[in-house]
Order: sequence, then structure tokens, then C-alpha cells
Amino acid sequence: MPQPQNGAQTMRVQIPAYTDRWMMGDRFGDVVKVTRQKLTPGKMALRAALLTENRFKKDREIAHVLLDKSGKVVRVILADCTVAS
Repeated sequence: MPQPQNGAQTMRVQIPAYTDRWMMGDRFGDVVKVTRQKLTPGKMALRAALLTENRFKKDREIAHVLLDKSGKVVRVILADCTVAS
């Protein structure tokens, strides 16, 4: 997924339900940045890595989402987010 340029429209998403922020009601936000995370056999940066269907890929896209309620930026797996209109 291409990153938005200056002045471009950001994508609104709902973060995955397995996150603590989603359970606290902070569910929607804007994607501010997308990065790639390379996976090594001993490195599991996200607790939800075992829940995803893409866990056997060599790298995964991480979305940095600016949440509406708290104003915090959280990192989630982009494939697990749902697009909000």
C-alpha cells in the first residue's frame, strides 16, 4: 500500500479486535504511516502474530494508526485492519 503524500487523503481504518485499545473503545483512526517489518525466526514483535493468516510470510506491513479518542499512535498489522468509510 502506498503511503499518503503531503496533502493526500489518509485512509480511515478500524483496528483489530484483539488489541487492548479496541477493548477500551478506541477503535477508529487514520493511517499515518505504513512500514515493513522483516520477520526472523526468534523475533515476534507483535503479540498477535500467531492470529494472522500471513504469519508465514517473510515480511509484513505495519500500519501506524492515529486513534480518534486518545490521540495515540498504535502499531497494528495492516492486513488485520478493516477499512472504515
